[in-house]
Amino acid sequence: MKVKLLTAGELAKLIRTSTAQVYNILSQDPEGTKLPKSIRVGRRRLWPESEIEAWISAQLENQSETGIKPKSHPQPKTINRI
Repeated sequence: MKVKLLTAGELAKLIRTSTAQVYNILSQDPEGTKLPKSIRVGRRRLWPESEIEAWISAQLENQSETGIKPKSHPQPKTINRI
């Protein structure tokens, strides 16, 4: 059985955020509710690819259950003038 482990940088690329943001979320939420579950190998934190895929699927299911839909077009910015 081969298990592919991803680094924080690889996880960041996959979920389209920065490596620093991954570590910030990890420090705020060590239980792993905002990120997939990870394991420690020595001083490194690694994410099993299967956990990442399961986490993404759960996020998509949760989004469809709550009815939250991503914005297809950003709202135009307004300028408040006095």
